[in-house]
Amino acid sequence: MPEFRTLTHSAADIDTARAEEIAARGNRRRLRAFLLVLVPALLAGLAYTFLRPPEYRAQARIAVKPAGVVTDLQTSAAEGATVSTAASAAGSLQAEAGVLSSRPVIEAALAALRGQGVALDEFGPDPVQGVQAALSAAPVADSNIIGVAATGGQPEHLAALVNALIDAYSRRLLDSYSSAAGGEIDALRQELQDLNRRLEEKRKALEDFRQAADIVSGERDENQVLARVKGLSLSLNQANEKVAKAEGRVRSLRESLAAGRPVVRARDNPTLAGLESRASQLRESLRDMERTHTPQFMDMDPEAHSLRSRLAELEAQIAETKSTAGQVSLAEAEEELATAREEQQTLQAQITRDRGAVHAFSRSFGTFKSMQEELAQLETSRSAVSERLLRTEASERSRMPSVQVIEAATAPVSAWRPDYARDAAISVAAALGLALLAMGVTELFNRPPRPPATPVIVPQPWIAVGQDLPPALAAGPAARPLRGPAAGANLLASPAESMRELSQEEVAALLRTLSAQDSVWAGLLLCGATPGEIRGLAPADVDAAAARVRLAGASARELPVPPGLCRRLAAAPGPDGGGAALAPGTDEELQRRLLCAAHDAGLDDPAGITPDTLRHTCIAHLVRQGLRFGDLDRIVGPLPADALARYAGLSPAGVRRSLAEVSAFMPGLHPFDGGQA
Repeated sequence: MPEFRTLTHSAADIDTARAEEIAARGNRRRLRAFLLVLVPALLAGLAYTFLRPPEYRAQARIAVKPAGVVTDLQTSAAEGATVSTAASAAGSLQAEAGVLSSRPVIEAALAALRGQGVALDEFGPDPVQGVQAALSAAPVADSNIIGVAATGGQPEHLAALVNALIDAYSRRLLDSYSSAAGGEIDALRQELQDLNRRLEEKRKALEDFRQAADIVSGERDENQVLARVKGLSLSLNQANEKVAKAEGRVRSLRESLAAGRPVVRARDNPTLAGLESRASQLRESLRDMERTHTPQFMDMDPEAHSLRSRLAELEAQIAETKSTAGQVSLAEAEEELATAREEQQTLQAQITRDRGAVHAFSRSFGTFKSMQEELAQLETSRSAVSERLLRTEASERSRMPSVQVIEAATAPVSAWRPDYARDAAISVAAALGLALLAMGVTELFNRPPRPPATPVIVPQPWIAVGQDLPPALAAGPAARPLRGPAAGANLLASPAESMRELSQEEVAALLRTLSAQDSVWAGLLLCGATPGEIRGLAPADVDAAAARVRLAGASARELPVPPGLCRRLAAAPGPDGGGAALAPGTDEELQRRLLCAAHDAGLDDPAGITPDTLRHTCIAHLVRQGLRFGDLDRIVGPLPADALARYAGLSPAGVRRSLAEVSAFMPGLHPFDGGQA
């Protein structure tokens, strides 16, 4: 049974004369309602606008530099004072704006205006309070500028008032600074005079004490008494060292002589050295004869007897020489010890005689140094105060406050408020809006009755009225042909009937449209992986060298992928910052991205392109080449028996090939197969 749509519109056979009469009556009613609301509203709005008195505003801008601040003077003068300006410019300007609108400044400005013959009666019985209400002073942000404005009904008085306020404020600011700065400088000068007087007295007292104590210099070593005592002390130390060395030498010589040890070395006594040298030669000669002759021969040989006699004589002479030399050395050491002790006693006696003079001089010298330190402290204080006075006097001009008039107030020529043109336009617009609203409300309650509608049958463009429907439409959506690969390619029965098999041109167009990251998981789907297996990928599962991806799960396997796709997968950032880009977290997001890419690529029926469509296209590509179903599981994983039975219809008759004999990657994957990552 064909379908129809019914449209309604107004009746066309209404009496023309009656319709015109009804339209004219409605127009008159609308015009009357429009004018009855427009005219009163417009008159009221314009009356309110133009009956308000005008207000004028005189403005001026001044740049204010507040006075610098001097820190309190330190009595000790050891710490210098510094001159600084106000730390917070914003707070200082806010305070100056408050001073500008204060009562004393306004009173001074009003007094100056009265002296010029300007009457300010418009500000009421208390002019100061009236001026404060009409006056506004506020600092400009991020600057030292203060804006001054006065509002009133007399423009010529406003400009004079603002300018008089600026003059009164400038005079008050300078007077306050002069009284404060003058007292500061006078106090510094008085303190400097006191320090100079104390310095002169301290220098005179120090010089008198130096002459009385016979102090030549402020250095201890340069004074005669201390220099002499220091020299005697050094000499006494040296004499003590000599005595100690002499005593040790005498004691060592006596112990050696008592023990029979030699006290003189051969190298220190030439005679002893010669005797020992001759004895050594005789001993060597005897040893040579003993090597070549027997002891009996030696006892009978005259030469051997002669050598032994001479050696005995030499040894006796050596013993006598050593004994004599030891006694001589002991006598010399005792004499040296006596001389050292005599020198020590002499120096000790001299130091004892000068000790009293040294103590007296040390006390005087300590007093002298204390007086010098006091004088140095006074000079430091005087220098600090003098420097502070110089800085204060030099910076007085820079610290002096100033008020620079950037823009003087002038008599305004136009009213500041109200804006008559703007308010009149608002009044007209409001009156028109109210009139239109009233006209609409009037029409709402005066609508004419609607004539009955006549149904009109409009045939649909795909229905031939009075003819049978096409077979495809009559059978419903299940009988419509699928859009898929190139002509002549057989499509699958269910489940392929519910899926779409993409042509290689569509695959290439879809991959080019997808983003770089999305094309990675789309390529994996076209290689036989499932969305869940793609989401489970980890960086360690990608073997870029072998161009393979290890898939985990119930159908764990190694999936061959194009080298370019493998490199892109290894370089793609994952959700945790590592490699192995994953598919979106939900199937809905996966479907949404595929739909957008298919639509942008201009593919037919983009809603029919799903992740299962891409995987189905991969399986169909492999089966059409005659791949054995046993090898198919190594690519796409195990498939149900009914699915394999349906896919068998795509396999060519009598042709069964292994995985090595078929092309694992469809031509549409050429952007990845050997391409750049």
